[in-house]
Amino acid sequence: MLEYYDEIMGYTQRLTGDKILAQDLTQETYAKVLEASKKSNTIIQKAFLYKVALNLVIDKARKDKILTQTPYEEEKHCGCTSQNTEEILDEQMRQETLKACIKNLSPQNKKAFVLYYYKGYSRQEIAQMMGISANAVEKNIARAVLQLKEQITKDDR
Repeated sequence: MLEYYDEIMGYTQRLTGDKILAQDLTQETYAKVLEASKKSNTIIQKAFLYKVALNLVIDKARKDKILTQTPYEEEKHCGCTSQNTEEILDEQMRQETLKACIKNLSPQNKKAFVLYYYKGYSRQEIAQMMGISANAVEKNIARAVLQLKEQITKDDR
C-alpha cells in the first residue's frame, strides 16, 4: 500500500495546488484506509486510495470554500489526465465489484458464466466440459447474470 504514497501525494497536489495541504490529505487518506482495513478483511486496492483521497479533497474544498484548482506543471509531462485516471479507477472498481459478486455465485452458475464470458467458450463447448445439456448451460448463465445484476444494484444503493 505504501508503494502508492508518492502517486497519491501527486494526485492530491494536482487537485489542490498546495503541497502542504496535499501532504496532510495524503496522510489522512492513509489513516482512513488503514482504519477501514481494520473493519473489513478486504485487500486495499489502489483505486480505493484514489477514491478516499478525492473524497477528502472534495470535503476540504466544501469546508473551506477557498480551494481553487491551480495548474500543476507536472500535468504537461504526464501522459494521463485526471479524467482518464478517474475513468480507469471507475473501471477498476467495477471489475473488482464484479469479481466479488462472481465469488458469491453457485459453483455451477459461476463455472458456466466464467467459461462463457471470460474464456469465450460456446454454450455447446461448455455443455460438453460440464457434462450437462446446452439448455442447462443457458439456464446457468442466465441465473448467474440475473444474480450478478441483483447484487450489483443492491451494492450501488
